[in-house]
Amino acid sequence: MKKLHTIACCLVLLLTTVKAQRATLCITNPSDYQREEVVEADLATIRTLLQTDDSEQLVVRNSAGQEQTYQLAHNGKLLVYVTVQPHSTAELTIEKGKPSAFKSFVFGSVFPERMDDLTWENDRSAYRVYGPALQRSGEKSYGTDVWTKSTKELVVKKRYQMHLWGVGQRDSLRRAGLRKEANDIYLATSFHHDHGDGFDVYSVGPSLGCGTPALMNDGQLVFPYCYQDCQIMDNGPLRFTVTLTFHPNSDGIVEHRNITLDRGSHYNKCTVWYDGIKQSTSWAAGVVLNGGGEPVLGQEYVLYADPTDNPKLNQSQIYVGTLFPNGVDETMVLKGNKNHAIGIVRPYQGQAYTYYFGAAWSRYDVRTLDQWQLLAKQYLQNIKNPLIIEIK
Repeated sequence: MKKLHTIACCLVLLLTTVKAQRATLCITNPSDYQREEVVEADLATIRTLLQTDDSEQLVVRNSAGQEQTYQLAHNGKLLVYVTVQPHSTAELTIEKGKPSAFKSFVFGSVFPERMDDLTWENDRSAYRVYGPALQRSGEKSYGTDVWTKSTKELVVKKRYQMHLWGVGQRDSLRRAGLRKEANDIYLATSFHHDHGDGFDVYSVGPSLGCGTPALMNDGQLVFPYCYQDCQIMDNGPLRFTVTLTFHPNSDGIVEHRNITLDRGSHYNKCTVWYDGIKQSTSWAAGVVLNGGGEPVLGQEYVLYADPTDNPKLNQSQIYVGTLFPNGVDETMVLKGNKNHAIGIVRPYQGQAYTYYFGAAWSRYDVRTLDQWQLLAKQYLQNIKNPLIIEIK
């Protein structure tokens, strides 16, 4: 009997040990439609189940045994990109092991060679905000820029390299008096022209551009200037995260932004907060109206089909929008030197507020403003009804 008891105890211990070598991540879709998005799971819980420490690597597989791309985010989450059918559950297994090399679907970097631009992208679009070098130059570019894409591949680094090389060649040829050759090389290399995967044709200047936040004074926007400090927290393969601190404004108020862009998403998540606000004010975010048609205003969104900086030549539209799942007091068109479609929160005293901004291009995966509006409504639905995560 003692031998049988000893064998039984060993079997229980063995089964417990085997079980602890694998964790299961269950992702349930409560929606009536298919969902494809990046989800978060608590990494500490997973490591406890697997009896691992932070030094040990992990392998994630789907139910067919195929290895899946994952990311360990700065906030202690394990990120995976999933596809889940309506009212269904997808299961992934996680175990100790050496993962394969992952393809990255997001990327961001500061480019000091181009006036400290911070530019980031995913497989849908690319975005840019301007840095200290541009502020020192005196150029007034306040808002978030959009670079169109028509490919899932990462293009930002290549575009900068080609553009800056071409500018150097152009200037050299101009000095030599070869104006036609200079123009030809610029047309062949500039990121302001489409070379088959998209380009920079969105007008920003002294405006909010696409989704920039701003305080308000006497009903007018107080535009932020360029960022002062930039900390990239996550940089792929599934999520890009950056925290920005901006130069103090004339009242000594300092703005902070945390921006996140995931694989497959048309929208960035942005949390903004301020230091130094001494009395209640109003806060707004939205998009500049660069001519063309009218914006679409909803209770929780402002959307617009931007005509690009040269509609006759470019023959396309950039769809831009700002979503407010936490609510705003009003959405409206604000008239000024540049008109804007904005959502307004009042009163506001600098507390953290989360909203979303993003873009799409008519030559890629969104063809009409109606389609862009449907996508915005679905995105808002997804935020309010997240996929359900269970770790076993």
